Amino acid sequence: MNLIPLATLPEGSKAVVRDVVGGRGAMRKLMSMGIIPGREIEVLGRRGGAMLILINGTKFVIGRGLAMKVIVDVGKEG
Repeated sequence: MNLIPLATLPEGSKAVVRDVVGGRGAMRKLMSMGIIPGREIEVLGRRGGAMLILINGTKFVIGRGLAMKVIVDVGKEG
């Protein structure tokens, strides 16, 4: 396992959500977007601090602050 915050995932990369951390409001928002452990997520693009992501067939824009609360597994050892 190689766990990193979603905010550090490069454009064009895919990973699996492993954890969501933060307060109730952040958790609720992320869960409403389908960002839950076990789901695959793809970074489609970046602009400034925002990221365009694809999860469960739906595109979302997420800010850096929220993206730092999503821990993903890029699946590469080392």
